[in-house]
Amino acid sequence: MQKTIISVKNLQKHYGSFEAVKGISFDVYEGEIFGLLGPNGAGKSTTLEIIETLRIKTSGEVIVDGMDLDKEPDNIKKIIGVQLQSSGFYPGLT
Repeated sequence: MQKTIISVKNLQKHYGSFEAVKGISFDVYEGEIFGLLGPNGAGKSTTLEIIETLRIKTSGEVIVDGMDLDKEPDNIKKIIGVQLQSSGFYPGLT
């Protein structure tokens, strides 16, 4: 059985009344190539930014390599690599 590296369950992100991420769920397994596809504004970048600890989720569960995003964000930051889609820095990114 393959090891689950990323597990996302019912992830939601709201900006006021706007629902940017609408309760998505998926798993990514060790060695798997995984892509998020959808039109502009579908929540792909927001989802990745939440997994990368760069953005706060509204609700749902995110587990990265066995670590709960709510309990161990600093440990997740130590093992994840991020390639930003445009130049610039997020607050707190080191």
